[in-house]
Amino acid sequence: MLSSNLSARLRVHFGKRAPLSRLAFGGLLGFAVCVPFSISLAQICVFTAIAAWLASIVREAPSRTLKLPLWKPWLLFALLTLASALHSAAPVESLVKTRELTQILIFYLAMNVLEDERAALWLLRLLLIAVGVAASYALFASLQAPGPSMNRAAGFFSNPMTFGGFLLVVGLLPLSYAFTLGWRRAGVGIWLVISLIVAALAVSLCRHAWVGFAVGVVVIAAANKSREAVLFLILLVLLAAFMAPQPMRQRAKNILNPWEESAAERLYMWESGFRMWMDNKFLGVGPAQIKRNFAPYANPGARVKARGHLHSNLMNLAAERGALTLAAWIWLWIGYFVLVIRRLRHARDGPFVARFRIVSGLAVAAGFLSAGMFEYNFGDSEVAMTAFLALALPFAGNAGNAGEADEALCSSLA
Repeated sequence: MLSSNLSARLRVHFGKRAPLSRLAFGGLLGFAVCVPFSISLAQICVFTAIAAWLASIVREAPSRTLKLPLWKPWLLFALLTLASALHSAAPVESLVKTRELTQILIFYLAMNVLEDERAALWLLRLLLIAVGVAASYALFASLQAPGPSMNRAAGFFSNPMTFGGFLLVVGLLPLSYAFTLGWRRAGVGIWLVISLIVAALAVSLCRHAWVGFAVGVVVIAAANKSREAVLFLILLVLLAAFMAPQPMRQRAKNILNPWEESAAERLYMWESGFRMWMDNKFLGVGPAQIKRNFAPYANPGARVKARGHLHSNLMNLAAERGALTLAAWIWLWIGYFVLVIRRLRHARDGPFVARFRIVSGLAVAAGFLSAGMFEYNFGDSEVAMTAFLALALPFAGNAGNAGEADEALCSSLA
């Protein structure tokens, strides 16, 4: 539960906001609480927040400067996605699929509604409490399997792949905090949440999420020049190699084995997707049209002849939406890393809170994209929506009061 002191400050913060801005901030907090448990409730909260935020821009703060980094590549990506949908053989079905573009607004919602460092703190704290509960449930459910076997953890989600991708994104946030602040100062509460998330991620048996998580930790180590983060990753690898249950060790062992059944299926999928792309180079087959078009391209050796997506962001976007949309996707991610790395350099000797937010964004971006090489996590709403929230952190808050918030942040999360 929130401490009484933090709860009081939260009430004061709500009271300082205009009504629509208050609703937007409350909806964002509601999303953080609900997303580990119910995607429907999370979407209700976050899209209510988006509507309130957009209305507040017009009615409550028309002269306020909006933060809109990367709007050009995102707009181009959205327009080309719509063009691909209209060009497809089933334009209505494709246009319905493009509703996922509205999730991009979470990126801009978060950076504009989290007006100061304390607002970002409350959001992070509520999210980690909720995820800690969900991870505990997932671990309990996974350990109910008889004998040496284990159930793949899915938490409250429909499948382990989604749960693993979600934990990858969320787990990099407290790790960024711990290794930016210093692992000894981070406090027992943060390390308890980290332990629960890492354990639940392990028993999800999601190799793409393991890879993304490892890449994210490497980025945290590089951004902070932290030997402790490197040692943490080495410790996790050693624990997985020598102490993990057999199903987990077997999954890890097959990460680099291209002939393992699921890895071979991915290679077959990517080959089919590449040929599909070559036949529809510029605008692809259209959003949601891979399943309709996959059969003629299926490899004869593939076990499954029908696929709804291609287990790779790059290949899926190329086949679905063509080279132009893929180019926009690459442009926006290059732009993101350039902007955030530049902010990290400027904040190198600045307040802890600002550095923590920047490192979080970098780690999540790297982890999300690395995992997305082997899974279409951009098309997984729970994962993508949470990632957009985390990616906004480097642009959120107000550097002017970052120093004041350091003490409150450290004591509240410890």
